[in-house]
Amino acid sequence: MFENLRPITRLLTLLALGVQLGCSNTPYELVSVSGVVTLNGEPLSDATVSFEPNGAGKELVGPGSMGTTDEQGAYELETYKNESGAVVGFHTVRISTFKSEFKDFKNSDDLEIVSKERVPWQYNLNTQLTFEVPTEGTEGANFELTGEAPQLNNRLGRRRK
Repeated sequence: MFENLRPITRLLTLLALGVQLGCSNTPYELVSVSGVVTLNGEPLSDATVSFEPNGAGKELVGPGSMGTTDEQGAYELETYKNESGAVVGFHTVRISTFKSEFKDFKNSDDLEIVSKERVPWQYNLNTQLTFEVPTEGTEGANFELTGEAPQLNNRLGRRRK
């Protein structure tokens, strides 16, 4: 295949091919991340845990990840691209139990609250949570939340019956 190329061209071609084969298609490193979330000492079920990678100066950090807690408050992260895990590095973390849906997309006032927020604002909207995902991954991304549920304005929508 390379016999008709000059030696220097052959060498450069082989080096370029080797670099291409050695590089991953994923420009970020994903590792397994799981943990447990509690609120006031009790497992927090049916909460969405989202990790948003902080680039620290990099242009492409990678996708965010999220998971939903089970009855014991346990969760496992998956990226928004349906890849298992989270990007290695620093993340802003948001935890929320609020869920809503529009019954009619033509009428923006027809928002139905499916699940009320039980998590204090400092852990979701005004999050103070951060987590550093280590290169080896972790099963210890645990969050012990405290505080009272925020009072939502009923004008946000109708509650599901």
